[in-house]
Amino acid sequence: MAEKILIPLTTDWQVTQVASGSVLLPFSLPSTLSSALLSTLPAQVPGTIASGLRAAGQFEYGKDNFDALDVWYFCDLDLPADAAWLHFEGLATHAEVYWNDSLILQSENMFIAHSLDLAALAVIGKGRLSLRFLALNTVLAQRRPRPRWKTRLVEQQQLRWVRTSLLGRMPGWSPPVAPVGPYRPILLELQSPLRISSRNISSKLDGEDGQCKIELLVQSTQALTACTINIGEQESALDWQDLGEQQYRIHGLCQLPDVRKWWPHTHGDAALYALELKVSSSDGVQTINLGHTGFRQVKVDQRDGDFNLHVNNVPVFCRGACWTPVDMISLQNEGKDLRQMLTLARDAGMNMLRVVGTMVYETDAFYQLCDELGILLWQDCMFANMDYPVTDAVFTASITTEVQQFLQRTQASPCIAVVCGNSEVEQQAAMLGQPAELWRNTFFAETLPALCEQYRPDVQYWPSSPSGGVMPFQLDTGVAHYFGVGAYLRPLDDARRSAIRFTSECLGFSNMPDDDLIDGMLKNGETPGSYPAWKQGIPRDNGTGWDFEDVRDHYMAELYKVNPASLRYADRERYLALARTTTGVVMASTMAEWRRAGSTCHGALIWFWRDLRPGAGWGIIDAHGKPKAAYYYLKRAMAALTVFITDEGLNGLALHVINDGPLEFEGELELNLYRHAETRVAHGRIAVQVAAHAAIKVSDYALLPHFVDTSYAYRFGPAGHDVVQAALYRTGEEQACATDFHFPSGQQFPPQADLGLQAHCSMDADGNHLLHLSTQKLAQAVVIQVPGLLPDDNYFHLAPGSSKQIRLMAVEGKSIKPGHVQVQNALGSIRVAVATSMAT
Repeated sequence: MAEKILIPLTTDWQVTQVASGSVLLPFSLPSTLSSALLSTLPAQVPGTIASGLRAAGQFEYGKDNFDALDVWYFCDLDLPADAAWLHFEGLATHAEVYWNDSLILQSENMFIAHSLDLAALAVIGKGRLSLRFLALNTVLAQRRPRPRWKTRLVEQQQLRWVRTSLLGRMPGWSPPVAPVGPYRPILLELQSPLRISSRNISSKLDGEDGQCKIELLVQSTQALTACTINIGEQESALDWQDLGEQQYRIHGLCQLPDVRKWWPHTHGDAALYALELKVSSSDGVQTINLGHTGFRQVKVDQRDGDFNLHVNNVPVFCRGACWTPVDMISLQNEGKDLRQMLTLARDAGMNMLRVVGTMVYETDAFYQLCDELGILLWQDCMFANMDYPVTDAVFTASITTEVQQFLQRTQASPCIAVVCGNSEVEQQAAMLGQPAELWRNTFFAETLPALCEQYRPDVQYWPSSPSGGVMPFQLDTGVAHYFGVGAYLRPLDDARRSAIRFTSECLGFSNMPDDDLIDGMLKNGETPGSYPAWKQGIPRDNGTGWDFEDVRDHYMAELYKVNPASLRYADRERYLALARTTTGVVMASTMAEWRRAGSTCHGALIWFWRDLRPGAGWGIIDAHGKPKAAYYYLKRAMAALTVFITDEGLNGLALHVINDGPLEFEGELELNLYRHAETRVAHGRIAVQVAAHAAIKVSDYALLPHFVDTSYAYRFGPAGHDVVQAALYRTGEEQACATDFHFPSGQQFPPQADLGLQAHCSMDADGNHLLHLSTQKLAQAVVIQVPGLLPDDNYFHLAPGSSKQIRLMAVEGKSIKPGHVQVQNALGSIRVAVATSMAT
């Protein structure tokens, strides 16, 4: 194999912070450190100054202003004679790189990678590699033209000139941890007989066939005699041209008949093809792994203001979340933690994630895993809310290189479906009263779509999120950011009234984490509420007099008919329980509304995936990587095969069966009505068939033998039932594969002493833990808490007289201990002893 030999430079780094401008060259650093008695720390590379402080036990949220000081990284190296290139894959943000005391690189864009030819720079042997990261505050203090509008998203408007992440620089919702340092790898490349210096690899679907276009520039010490590429099991010959000076152009258009298509996981298999280049010369055959690709077609139906994404000519309801880095402090997303997060997203039925323009372009491993797991991506370019100076030639050249590098780096990834110019630039300009001609500049209107057409003609380009209507933020046209249900306190039926077409950002709530995280972040005697340590973890829009905990409490009062403030003081545990389920209920019911048969909506991405710091943040995953209650509600609402109940008023209840999968569904649909949350008073069951990638709507009257006021819309007298359950069964199976509940008189069921709930744990033949649950009365929001085990379902309802079996998966590195089951409408809890061997 002739793989490129890359050596990550990860060890023996040191880092220190000095006053801005106090050390201008590396030779001054030792004396400065000695005279000022400044300390150095072992540095994490890749990483940030914040991650270095955290590793040394010196990090505290808000303690350090990382934009106020210069940061120096240095490492002593002995470069071998065959050292050829030095690669810097990301330096945040204004950086200078020195070999000994010679400046060898300046970088002003954290999103651009740099490669240095060591032979040309005469960098060899022993020496010190030093990186100076200039204090961003000093850079921002330079006088530059003012913007045409100001945004509240950031305090420093001159950030529009600086190509850096807005993470850590957005008051109200991002912790004050600005990324400073070599946050992406530094790699030493050794000389090799054959080296790929540039590549263009693109794939597309052509009817039932796949096409893969290959164009490579290679340097070879030996004359080439043959070139082929294996795409999966098919080998194709490639042409090559001798360009002189040991440089060759290798190219070809490969055709794969009857190719296996790449699908989002909800709709089919995410089929991938390995790419393996074979180059023959007098030295023999050299083989180079070029990664993988997939074949799919992406189109968006935009007729009549729509935004309906089709994959392989099949409409896909895109659902998921706005992605947040696994670790905001270090910006590292590698290894098992990344796979765990993306697997959780896939298992929740999410088939699309959005990489938001306020954050960072993700790592290669991220895109590769999304390819593998069948997760579509809405990819913003890293621009948000500001009036960017695209008329400045130097600035525009930098951002053009930035986007070009990203598109080339991810060119073969089938997961990327949409490339979006920015986040909320058009909305911000419009809301601040700017004329329409200023909403979209030439870079987003012309340069970016041209770059996408050149490097990714297989994706949909969209200029801004949101945009598409008469006003960019119009909800019923194009792409919207929807917070009607949420920040604007609209009733739940506003989700239907707003006639959303596609919302790339929606349903932001302060989602309450479980007790273990709360107990770990608060001091003894502190509780969720007004304590500063707690409020720092509550997101808010900058400059508002309310936060998203107020939003959650508003909907708690609506759902459960309680006074949240009084409940928080009088019954903390009850308040926390209702806080967890409130946001889950609201998000799941809204998602069901948008996914129902006949909805105008074709996609919804939750704001957002994981908390940036411990607390009750917007994330449906907490800062430690554990799913919150809202995750489980959404998991049921986003499932590829599911059933929903919607209240259609005087038309009764509608049951929606959705089958996103590639095979027809055959089974039975059941409807049950219960009085006093215990006695079944009506029942019906019918056979149903749902075609692949389809949905059906069934009236409740099609299942019941006589008229029942199922939605309690006629109100001829007291309600005859207070619980409605829909259950979907596969043919021949006894346990429902999906259920949904509706409560005609509301969700406020008072806690009872005895629901007849029983729980015990066993192990199956494969060693998996199983929790067996049964109840006599309605068990509302069943919560399973077993240390060391993660349930595959949680915060679900159990219908009266029913049972359910839940798989419990071991959490790596955690010891398994006895736990308990808590129910929202029950007093006390049930202890669960964990089985250690298979039941006999």
